[in-house]
Amino acid sequence: MISDIHKFLVQNKKTISTCESITGGAISSKLTSKPGSSIFFKGSVVVYNDEVKSKILGIDLKKIKKLSAVSQQISLEMALSAKNIFDSDYCIATTGNAGPSNYDEISKTGQVYITVITPEKIITKDYTLSGVRSKNIEKTVNFAIDLLYKNLS
Repeated sequence: MISDIHKFLVQNKKTISTCESITGGAISSKLTSKPGSSIFFKGSVVVYNDEVKSKILGIDLKKIKKLSAVSQQISLEMALSAKNIFDSDYCIATTGNAGPSNYDEISKTGQVYITVITPEKIITKDYTLSGVRSKNIEKTVNFAIDLLYKNLS
């Protein structure tokens, strides 16, 4: 699937960026795992805490606290901000709680949001995962790559 994504982006002269929280850079690592990825990969920002999401991405800290960083709206704002920062055609953002404990009083352990922005649309999906933290992160990476792949156009 990664090879197909690379091929599509190169052939169509499209670029991509990522904004990762729960995945901590793992999506970026996967997207840049093959030679030639510098042709389409513009960059990534890993924003693992609320203050950094606010400072780097410009998301209102009060909104993050009110909605939770693990929310559909914050996932969307992360993606929009990163797409703007990197001026990319596509952008993936991930936020969630991989476990083993709750992040805050609002979100739940295993709750994940992934946003993919394409030139034509914005898709945000939510997932509820269970199990070991490392497996939840791995699943989130796979869900994000799959969501991107299904929405290449």
